[in-house]
Amino acid sequence: MNLKKCIWKAAAGAGAALWILASVSGCGDAKQVENEMSLRKTGLGYLDAGDYDKAVLAFNEALGQRAGIVSNLEEDINFYKAYAQMEAGQMKEAVSTYTALADYDKKNADAYYLRGCAYISQGKTKEALKDFEMAEQNKKDSGEMCAGIYEQLMTAGLEKEAAPYLKKGLSIKGDKGPECLMRGKLYLLSGDYDKAETELGEALEQKEPLADLYLGRLFQARGDSGQSQNYYESYLQDHPNDAAVLYELGSLAFSQGEYDKAVTWFDQGLGCENIMNKRALWSGKIAALEYAGNFSAALQEMELYLENYPHDEEAQKEYIFLKTR
Repeated sequence: MNLKKCIWKAAAGAGAALWILASVSGCGDAKQVENEMSLRKTGLGYLDAGDYDKAVLAFNEALGQRAGIVSNLEEDINFYKAYAQMEAGQMKEAVSTYTALADYDKKNADAYYLRGCAYISQGKTKEALKDFEMAEQNKKDSGEMCAGIYEQLMTAGLEKEAAPYLKKGLSIKGDKGPECLMRGKLYLLSGDYDKAETELGEALEQKEPLADLYLGRLFQARGDSGQSQNYYESYLQDHPNDAAVLYELGSLAFSQGEYDKAVTWFDQGLGCENIMNKRALWSGKIAALEYAGNFSAALQEMELYLENYPHDEEAQKEYIFLKTR
């Protein structure tokens, strides 16, 4: 199961940092808040580098700066910490972190949803279903939550358990942009591409910000790379730092044999802040350089990659091959 699909609530970037600082003013000593924010940034840096164990340590140190105080800042750090724990394979620890968040705020739908994701990854279906039910109850009439739960359950092969969430989401009425987008996403996830195109097209006409993104995914699922690329590029005009979409564009270019263009997209993704798919982007770039025949550049990138990810066995094998070119 791809844990990247479990989107956690924590905010990222300078704008989020300013919002958090505003929300914790008056809570504790100013120097402590400054230290906490600095350690949060350190943890994000480790996340960016894929060093999840060090990220967890940094977030723990950050949370220790103002022990006993809980504000938006601590909530934000805990969501990042839990994500790092999941990526590090520390599923039990991630469950504990999400449990602490849910215990503090009994109506925290995101904590229940993400703990459900952690349970699903451990094969604990009963616990996951209970958490997903709590998540949906605390975000009533949320098509977004229904779509997330539906996708998780379908990915886990639990079609019967997923069906009610699809039905709930599609039963939400309304003809405004957000409702059309939500139904379009659900139809896309369920494989009903014609209805998805209708709903997402209506959302696009109403200038719904994410309509281009999901239309890109729709046409990618249909195998129409050209249309998919057009919608992704349109989406990036307003969301230039979406590393996940830049990876998709790089992959599309790669599949079409446009390796130099793929390198450009992967590079652009690697230039984004606080990216969570750095390894995928970097691996894609190396592969594109190799297929483009630029073996010296691929070798150089691989050496840098292995300095950051020395335990990647597949990369080690590829490194041996590149040294022979």
